[in-house]
Order: sequence, then structure tokens, then C-alpha cells
Amino acid sequence: MDRAVYVVSDLHLGPGWLPGGALDPLEDFTADRDFARFLAAIGTTGVPVELVIAGDFLEYCQTLPEIGLAAPEDGLGSSEAESIRRTEVILGRNPAIASGHPEVFAALRRFMIEGNSITIIAGNHDIDLLWEGVWARIFDTIYPPGAAGDLRLVRYAYTLGNGQRGRVYIEHGHEHDRANRFGDRMEQPFGIDRTGTRRLKRCWGTLFVDKVYNQLERERWFIDNVKPILRVVKLGLRNDLVFTATALGLVARFLLTSGLPPLLGAAAAGEGEAPDMDAVVAAIADPDLRTALEGQLADAAFRAEFERTVQAAGAAELAAAVAGAAPQLTLDEIDVVTGGEVVLGGGVGDAYRAAARAALENDPTLSTVVMGHTHGPLDGYSEPIDLPDGRTGYYFNSGTWTLHLKDEQHRSYSWAEIADERNYTASYTYVLLEPDGHGGFVPRLGSWAA
Repeated sequence: MDRAVYVVSDLHLGPGWLPGGALDPLEDFTADRDFARFLAAIGTTGVPVELVIAGDFLEYCQTLPEIGLAAPEDGLGSSEAESIRRTEVILGRNPAIASGHPEVFAALRRFMIEGNSITIIAGNHDIDLLWEGVWARIFDTIYPPGAAGDLRLVRYAYTLGNGQRGRVYIEHGHEHDRANRFGDRMEQPFGIDRTGTRRLKRCWGTLFVDKVYNQLERERWFIDNVKPILRVVKLGLRNDLVFTATALGLVARFLLTSGLPPLLGAAAAGEGEAPDMDAVVAAIADPDLRTALEGQLADAAFRAEFERTVQAAGAAELAAAVAGAAPQLTLDEIDVVTGGEVVLGGGVGDAYRAAARAALENDPTLSTVVMGHTHGPLDGYSEPIDLPDGRTGYYFNSGTWTLHLKDEQHRSYSWAEIADERNYTASYTYVLLEPDGHGGFVPRLGSWAA
């Protein structure tokens, strides 16, 4: 039976609320009750529907962040046991740490009790779902035994429809982002560390969250709302000098040392003398960051905080980095989106549209591609894709249910305005795929309000 399909993405359910009642500063999802109402509204019409969560359903990087910092190698992250610990927090089973999101999981279970189906696509922030033990816990929490609908996990991409045209291809979209791709369509998500422990592979974007953004966001909850990073520099230097020195110290340390071999300098940790900060800055390959830092080191307060943060890497590691022991990333490679706007997650870049065009050209039965990842909702009818065989295709983005700055595409915000919660809103966007009666679907971008 053809059924309507609702596609959402980028919920980023993380630790939730702390035991004292405050929101964990690393939590991005606060729409628990609204999402539960959305599920009740679409799932109790008497006609079964399918919900597709197109990646980044759960936020593992910012749940128990100490796990990411403790990983023994940059290219590898959580073990299965560590991902399970994070899952238990998100599910709400460790209230001594944080509340998690039990209301959302209860609502998903009720949604299935009504006869509906759920498909979850793994994204770059919840690749942990590919652990058998993690998925078993998620499955048992959501799936009511004997349910009429299906609950499935999709490793990378999901295609809907069985007609000769009008089929829909859905993926998260992270593989088209230099910082967050794994390079293998999630086919080989695991690796073995030097101790023989099986761990998840870790992309640059996740490593950057683990080593930089988590610390900064605990101090300034709004910090990851500013893209690109140099926008943080320009705003912060004028309004929050010491914090910006910390931020730039963490970024510089990340760029210099994150490519070092895992055993380099381990035997000599703490030994020797750390390089001078002028030498550290001179060794930074990214010209924009190097120029910004060179202009600030004369300020004593800035220099002291920058030096304190950078030297936490260790003298041996810094010396090796300054000597060129590892290739360096650039700011462009760790910024999800290039461009000058102050946005949450960024807009839609050409790489995603190009990938959508390629998928449409490769399969003439497809008419629509849906992605998430960028947090920027996109109505595919606004920019249809004309294909070489005369067909017209459409690329939609389902957006996010997390907060974003109001009017983000039409104005720039000051540092104080970015820190003001009153300047944020949530769009609750989704893509509705309605059956066309011929084995295909007609897409529509929607926004749900409680």
C-alpha cells in the first residue's frame, strides 16, 4: 500500500537537561514536546505513514564529551561500550548525569503502536548507531513487539517508490562535505586502535567538535552558531578578547597537532621546551588564521591566554608540529560551510546540489533527492534541476529542528545579539512525500507548528 512519508533530519538529541534543571550547554535539541505533538498529529489519522529521520537523529559527539577527548588516536573515536554509555544518557537512563530525551522515544514508540513505520539513516553525528549493541538498545526502546509497521536502520541511503518515475532518493549528505565525510558511504565504519580495541572511524569534523567546539560551547553556548570560524575571530576580538584567545589557541593547536602520528612524542611527554609562540604562529599553514594571530600577539592578555591554551598540547607535540611532522588542515576544511553569513549549520553549498544532480542523472526513475546535514531547509521547486534527457528533477533539504538565528539570511548579528536567546527560533521543517498513484511521490517542504 502506498503511504505518505515524512522526512525530518538533524534533530541532534543529546544529553538533555542537567540534574539541577539547567539545559546542558552542549544540548541543541529542546523541542521534545513539540516533536511528540508532531508525531501524534501525523501518526493518528487512521492511515499509516512512514517517518524517515535522514541522519543526525542523535548527537553522540556532545554527549559525554570526555569520551571523545580520551580516544587514543585522532582517526578513531568511540568503542562500542563507550557508544552504549552515550546512548543510555540520550535515552534518559542515566538521570544522575542528564535527563536525555525519554519523551521523544516514548512518542516514537506510540507512533509505531498506531501502525506507522520509522526509518533511521545514520549520519556523521550518529554513526554510533551502526554498532550492533547501540542499535539493539534503540530498537528495543522504540519498537513495540508485534507492531504492524517497520523500524529499520539504513547505513547510508534510502530510496522510496517502485514506479518508472517519481522515485525519491534520501541520504544525510555528509559525504559531500570535506570535513565530515568518511569516504566509503559508511561501508567500513570501524577500525582497530593500537591497543587492539575496535572503534568507530572519526572524520575531521567530529574530531574538531571533540577537541575544540565542545570546550568553547561550554563557555559560550552560542559559539557554534557562527560560521565561518574567522567570523568568530572578527566578532570576538572586538567583544570578548580573552575567550577569543582561548578559541584561537584551541583552533591553532588542532590544526598543528591533529595530524601527528599517535605515538609521536609519547615517551617524552612533558619533556623539553615548548616552541616560542611566534614560531608556533609562523608554522600555521592557513594564511588567514596566521595573519589574524600575528596581528594580536602584541596584546599581552591575548598572548598569555593563547600561549596557555596552545601549550596544553605538550612540548614534544608542539615541537614536532612546528617542525612539520604532520600535514595541516585549513579553516576551509573544518568549516562545514564557506561564506560570510552568521548562521546555524550554514546554507546549501554547490556540492550537495551537484551530488543531487548526479544521483538524478544516474537513475532515470528518480525525480527527487532529499538531504539534511546543512540545517538549511530548501524547497526544491525554487531551483529545479534540468537534466540532459529532458527530465526535471528536484533537490530538497529537510532542514533541522534545532534553534537557529531569526532572519539569518538577511542580516548580520553582533556578538551580543548572537548570545541573546530571544534572537533564536525553530522552524520544525520536514519534507512530505505524497504518493502519486504510479509508484512515485510528490514532494513538498513543510513547517510544523504546535
